[in-house]
Amino acid sequence: VKSKAVSEAELVRGCSEKSALHYRLLFERYYGKLFSVCRRYAKNHEEARDMVHEGFIRIYTAIHQYKSEGSFEGWLRRVMVTTCINYYHKHHHNETVEYIDHVRLTSTDDDADPGMDMGETKSSYDAERLLRLIQSLPPGYRMVFNLHALEGYSHVEIAEKLNISESTSRSNLAKARQKLKQMILSPFAQKVKP
Repeated sequence: VKSKAVSEAELVRGCSEKSALHYRLLFERYYGKLFSVCRRYAKNHEEARDMVHEGFIRIYTAIHQYKSEGSFEGWLRRVMVTTCINYYHKHHHNETVEYIDHVRLTSTDDDADPGMDMGETKSSYDAERLLRLIQSLPPGYRMVFNLHALEGYSHVEIAEKLNISESTSRSNLAKARQKLKQMILSPFAQKVKP
């Protein structure tokens, strides 16, 4: 049986009934997309692989909670992002991360950017290279950057999820963008390895 031949509703029902076939089909259909989500949160390929495998275990055990409201792929993505956050808490909680609360953004807008237009950067910079630069950010910066700039979470939501203050979330986003800008503009940025 090919995963494309099975509808989302059949996948959900089969996985809810703990069907090994449906688990495999779900994995085959969504592994690539969900692995891509994990790569942004992970510091390297191996860590992303660990995250995605933990995420699938969580999906399999929680799939009965999906109520067919909204996008199934969106639900899978939210489960995977939550898994990445939990992985971060579990494996990086002892790492020292520089939290600078006194950084002031130049605007009151949550997306205020001290000198970096991520839209231009995304369109003019190789996506794989940009991913490697994001992966090279310190864990706290990487987490806040991904949650805000790429997932669309507000600073209030990020503060709650990461157990940090709202001002720390804002300053980490500003510092992450600043570091990315420096790395992109640096002649050595191309030497960042996966």
